Amino acid sequence: MHYSPRSLPLALVLLISACNGGGTTTESAGSDTDTTGDAETNGAGTTTSPSTGDGATATSEPPTSTTVEPTTDEPTTIEPTTADPTTGGMTTIATETAACGNGVVERGEECDDGNDVDDDECTNSCLGSECGDGVKNAGEECDDANDDNNDACLDSCQLAICGDGIVGPGEACDDGNVIDDDECSNVCMVAGCGDGIVQPGEECDDANDNNDDACVSCTLAVCGDGVVLEGTEQCDDGNVLDSDACLSTCEPATCGDGFVQAGVEDCDDKNQVDADACSNACKTATCTDKLKNAAETDIDCGGGTCSDCADGKVCKVADDCTSGTCTNGKCAQQTLMVPNCMAANVTAAMVFPMVLQPSCNCHQGGSGGLVMSSVATLLGNTVNVDASQADMKRITPNNVDQSYLLYKVFGQQNNVPGGGGSKMPLGSMLTPTQQCLLVNWVKSGAK
Repeated sequence: MHYSPRSLPLALVLLISACNGGGTTTESAGSDTDTTGDAETNGAGTTTSPSTGDGATATSEPPTSTTVEPTTDEPTTIEPTTADPTTGGMTTIATETAACGNGVVERGEECDDGNDVDDDECTNSCLGSECGDGVKNAGEECDDANDDNNDACLDSCQLAICGDGIVGPGEACDDGNVIDDDECSNVCMVAGCGDGIVQPGEECDDANDNNDDACVSCTLAVCGDGVVLEGTEQCDDGNVLDSDACLSTCEPATCGDGFVQAGVEDCDDKNQVDADACSNACKTATCTDKLKNAAETDIDCGGGTCSDCADGKVCKVADDCTSGTCTNGKCAQQTLMVPNCMAANVTAAMVFPMVLQPSCNCHQGGSGGLVMSSVATLLGNTVNVDASQADMKRITPNNVDQSYLLYKVFGQQNNVPGGGGSKMPLGSMLTPTQQCLLVNWVKSGAK
């Protein structure tokens, strides 16, 4: 069967020729003529030429390579057959199809560097490397073949990092700077109280929610913020009042701190002197508090603000004492200086006619507000009746020293606290007998 050379691929034509025992058939481009030589084929399948007359081995001239268009669009290059000078044989014609990686830039290729390294300037698909081609090439940190800037690889083929100005995976913000105290921190988290970084509007940030330390809700702890600062404040009631249980210094109110605690203390003079107007219990001094305080010379007496002190109590002046006598800082009993009278039992019925009628008739008409016009009025208006001018009874039965009328008779009225006025009887003097009648009347019980 005969095949037309134009109808067969060149590689098949060559194969048929090589297997032909009569010689090698070479087809020239554009020729239908077959040429048969006298060469022989050795056992190795190499065709040798006959010897020339001079004994040299003849080598056939290589034919011009002829390109036969294959059935596909890719061109096929026919390598020429070359005779082997050592054996006189011919090499088998080989064919090579154009492919990426052969080192030759061919149709459809941007480059061909002849290697299989995919991350250099020419990829294994013979295209120039560029960001976005899906291959991490030189100068690229990554290449995810997309232009999404919110994933781990930016469209610049650089790895997404905090500070690149693009909010990437795991980031709440990214302001593209390295300022840590603005609204977006250097770890790309939105700034907030408790993140440990002092941002605008914060006085402090200790990265905890403990409000009894020096930083309370990102504000420096101060007395009056309502939170007790551990180790520094004893209390904190959230105000700066000094009249409640917690002072403006965040210390508990106490008696003696100088501040009157409303509803608890009457006063607070900031001292520990119990004898002044404010006691050590922060109570205002009174004449019934059973304390020696304020101006009192003794407990609840003396000093001109409380009643006079009894005999034996502490005094400063005579007016501190009921007796009107302050001797060596103690109230002494008031002593009336009377004549040495012989004791006798005397009654008002004896005193009225023998003393009052003859010597004190002015009081029979009520002089000075004292009426002694009869025995009855003598008893009713003098015995155990308060004197109008002194802190003493007019007549105290059985007690000469506490009978003010006797002080007036003997001219000692000014020795009695509050006493004064004229000596009795006005303009005259009782006889010693009359004086002793009055003294013995009092000592006899003033009856």
